[in-house]
Amino acid sequence: MLFRPELSCFSAGKNLKTFILLALSAAALGLWVSGGFLFAGGRQAAGSADMAVSAAEVPETLAGQEEVPALPGEPAAPDGGDAGGVSLNSAPQEPDRFRMAAVPGSLRAGEPVTIGLAVPADAGGGESLPVYAVLVNGQGRRLGRAAFFALPGDPDGPAETAGKVLAAVLAVPSTLRPGEAFIRTEPPIEGLEDLPLTVMERDFVSETIELNEKNTDLRTGEDTKKTVEAEQLWAVLRRPGNTVYALEAFEAPVASTRRTSFFGDRRVYRYVDGSTDTAIHAGIDYGVPRGTEVRACASGKVVLARPRIVTGNSVVVEHLPGLYSLYYHLDTLAVAEGGLVEKGGLLGESGATGLATGPHLHWEIRVAGENADPDAFVERYILDKAAILSKLFEYKE
Repeated sequence: MLFRPELSCFSAGKNLKTFILLALSAAALGLWVSGGFLFAGGRQAAGSADMAVSAAEVPETLAGQEEVPALPGEPAAPDGGDAGGVSLNSAPQEPDRFRMAAVPGSLRAGEPVTIGLAVPADAGGGESLPVYAVLVNGQGRRLGRAAFFALPGDPDGPAETAGKVLAAVLAVPSTLRPGEAFIRTEPPIEGLEDLPLTVMERDFVSETIELNEKNTDLRTGEDTKKTVEAEQLWAVLRRPGNTVYALEAFEAPVASTRRTSFFGDRRVYRYVDGSTDTAIHAGIDYGVPRGTEVRACASGKVVLARPRIVTGNSVVVEHLPGLYSLYYHLDTLAVAEGGLVEKGGLLGESGATGLATGPHLHWEIRVAGENADPDAFVERYILDKAAILSKLFEYKE
């Protein structure tokens, strides 16, 4: 089942407090969704030698990059989304003011956070503007932005509660140091203060990867086609949408638990001439034999399925606007761009195409352009409606 909500909007009228929810009209017409919903965290047997973000790279310079870095400039915010699967029969009364809460309130670098926004019943009218959740560090520097979308009820929930709660999903960058961060809305909402988050300490593995002449050339050589492919991938990840495809918890794309690289690994690439470069690994590498079946971690739409110079045969699946899973170095492809895939559907078989030191699968998750720990999407129900509602109406400001 697919759900197509509209982008949630605030009015540009007095104090930016009046609110227009185009998604409410859809929900009121009976566009309910039921079911679960998740999005939400010195060895080299056979791993990816390419899926990393160089700490020294300039975001605007896409040529020669072997992995998708954080989006250059302002990432396009997703629109749309649905939680579903949790009855609102026991929901609290309509909010008398704007409220905002984060689930969880404490997390580690690289993990996703779900932001809930309760909207008072008397908000409405005026010229509409999109409203965003914005993540900033302790110094106020912007780290990410995502559009709020309506969090509708299920068929058993009272219609008058539909759309009164919004949600947005962001990921804390893996490079963010422990300390305080904040969530704020854009544009600002009168009377709604920044929401504090606690970013906890996290250790990442360090590794050195020796590259042969072929992989050195793939990583460092100038190639116009690599630049074009990088720009095409960014165009996919920045593409706005309004459809929720995944209504279930994520699962690992392969049955094997053997990992050769982990999310957030701090890497040193050593080239054939002895020079080095540093990078951060943006996903998980599974050390599986060539020909291992690779399956979709959740239902979605295939938005990219093609060979690429650096990542080899690659698949990108959209699960909701702004949230994508990526699968690299496949030996074969079993899907085509534009097709729908169910959770557990076959995407292809693992291999060693592109810049790779051996057969493996690179699995990656992107949230509003930011790479996020795939394990967090398996371990935690990212759009847990019960948790969002509980936090919103028990949170003491």
